[in-house]
Amino acid sequence: MYNLLMTAGEDDWNSPTWSISTGRYLEHTVQMLRNRFESLSQDAVQQLKQMPTLFAYEDFRDLPARVGRITEIQQLHHELRITLAVDPAVAPIPQSVLRTIYHDLDVNTRNLEHCRTHWAIKDIDLVDVLTRANLLNRAQLPPQPRPPKVFISYSWDSPEHRQWVASLAGTLRSNGIDATLDQWHVRGGEDLAGFMERSIREADRVLVICTEAYVERALGRQGGVGYEHTMVTGELMRNVGTSKFIPIVRQSGSTVVLPTELNTRLHFNLGPGTDYSSQLQALIRDLHNVQTPIPPLGPNPFY
Repeated sequence: MYNLLMTAGEDDWNSPTWSISTGRYLEHTVQMLRNRFESLSQDAVQQLKQMPTLFAYEDFRDLPARVGRITEIQQLHHELRITLAVDPAVAPIPQSVLRTIYHDLDVNTRNLEHCRTHWAIKDIDLVDVLTRANLLNRAQLPPQPRPPKVFISYSWDSPEHRQWVASLAGTLRSNGIDATLDQWHVRGGEDLAGFMERSIREADRVLVICTEAYVERALGRQGGVGYEHTMVTGELMRNVGTSKFIPIVRQSGSTVVLPTELNTRLHFNLGPGTDYSSQLQALIRDLHNVQTPIPPLGPNPFY
């Protein structure tokens, strides 16, 4: 079996996450498989993550499909949010080539399945189909690592600052980091406290954008910043050695100020007048857990 994810979005498979209406989950899927997976139980989710996945675009896009895995599934109000990982060892499949194997992939062109955004499960051996079409030279598709999941905590200092934070989050996502931001992920009527708690709990790392205003509100436990920082403080007290919380400095003064609980932590300075590019690249490397190469230890020259 394999997952078929079809989208009309122009650049969806270059992003670490994708959302789809729950009503389009299991479209173009035979009833036996619908019965098996519609509950999205813990066991069903685990099976979906173990299946190879074909990430395809609707036919009118004429964009290449990718092969990989679903690494995480979140059930939201009226949609499913998946985290995906594309297999870099499998070359993109041009749309013109994909059209020639629709029948083998069980894509129903008579019902215009190739022109509909949906998530289907097919009782087809994807590896076998791709191998016979000379699109794959491996006997199996190995699991793919889950993209790092990051939550951004910040204060609404000004419209300009909110835009700066959104731009930073967009840059992280374009570099394979699943950044969660209230501007994108909070829906009307959603409980903000619950969103903050869930986002901090589920994130691998939390970026704390430390402007002067953020630090002042954190120290005074004011508003949403104060509430978020109380949660940060609690987790730091439970796990003193954690590296989950990363201070990101964006300040105009010459002296960096940080909340008390974070002032001994290594920070990245993305403020004006700093080497923004090198600091940003260092942050991205850190989030991907890519260590700076250490020169090999040479022999004692005096021995």
